[in-house]
Amino acid sequence: MEREKAIGLVELVLDRLDEGKPTWPLSLVREVAVFGSFARGALQPKDVDLLITRDHADDRWVSHFVTCLSYGRDPYSVFRQELVGRRRGCQLVFEYGDPEELRPIVLWRAGDSIEIARQRLRAIPIDPTAGRAPRHAMLPAFEGLDEWIPRSDREALGDALDKGAINLERLPLGEGPVRSRIAVEHAEDRWTASSPLLRAGMAVFRYWESRGISPREGHLHGVDVDQSVTPYFAGFNLRYFRAIPRCLTEHGGKEWIEVVHPTKTRPLECLRITPRDTDVLARLDFG
Repeated sequence: MEREKAIGLVELVLDRLDEGKPTWPLSLVREVAVFGSFARGALQPKDVDLLITRDHADDRWVSHFVTCLSYGRDPYSVFRQELVGRRRGCQLVFEYGDPEELRPIVLWRAGDSIEIARQRLRAIPIDPTAGRAPRHAMLPAFEGLDEWIPRSDREALGDALDKGAINLERLPLGEGPVRSRIAVEHAEDRWTASSPLLRAGMAVFRYWESRGISPREGHLHGVDVDQSVTPYFAGFNLRYFRAIPRCLTEHGGKEWIEVVHPTKTRPLECLRITPRDTDVLARLDFG
């Protein structure tokens, strides 16, 4: 997009924080910074990336966050709706392991005037040679999913792959009926009909059945489906990522399917991880 259009998108975000006394959740915003190609001065950034820092000591947020995780919803969607609505081209990042590696430029902090923030935004120097920021710890399997896979997790998988501990491939999950009554009841007992986790769980079951694997041998998102011996594992949103080495070595695991970003409508693209050298894998730490 043209740089001036990107500036306009950021100014709309800043304006939302300047509409009198902001209500929840905008009242939790403590800092807005810009990073990526726009911050480096690109004339035509693909989009504009904003790092949003929020108040972590808020009881209402804690309750909201837990509820969203329970139902497979994105807890940060309330911020996105208030700050950008349905507008495209503005990417909001809320949690990042080491923000300094993004080299963010702070535009606004709680207590600053929006006019000052606008001046900081307009003062970012233009660099006609600036391109997209390099993406670290990238593998072909991560393409299109890296937004939802933290760099530390990408590095852990890349290291395991380099050491010959695992095989890693991209796996699209299809949809369709699941034959196993036990599997269907298991998923429907755990998640509501509107939950993207239900959709992801049913897709995993269908994948297993398509390979002749009984879902009863599966361990789905932290819970055994039916049996105590479960060589087939699946997880969502990387919640159980750190358990992968243990599950694939101590529990006779044959594969791990990770639905990185379950959604209600978009294609379910996953990572399929299988053990290659269990001795090496057992010595690795996924964080």
